[in-house]
Amino acid sequence: MITIPTNNKVLIMLKNMAADLMGNSDIGKTIESQDYDKTDINDYIFHEDNEKIFFLIKAKTDEYCFTITAFIHLDGTSAVSNKSTLNPYPYSCI
Repeated sequence: MITIPTNNKVLIMLKNMAADLMGNSDIGKTIESQDYDKTDINDYIFHEDNEKIFFLIKAKTDEYCFTITAFIHLDGTSAVSNKSTLNPYPYSCI
């Protein structure tokens, strides 16, 4: 498991870097920790395994989540239906 320091300056830096790398720094919104339960991606987090969200970026149709075990992309764009596609990327595979 990867451990990431959780002091506030490090988290702010990681949030800004992730938003820039994904190209959504202007169109995405960083969700505060007290609002994680209001997002769709929170339903896919393994709380029973103590998986925790470091930070979450919500765009118009997509959600990008960084947890202690994986980067998770919830793709909400589909020409066929209104269903979302979950794309987990465990850090162990990167």
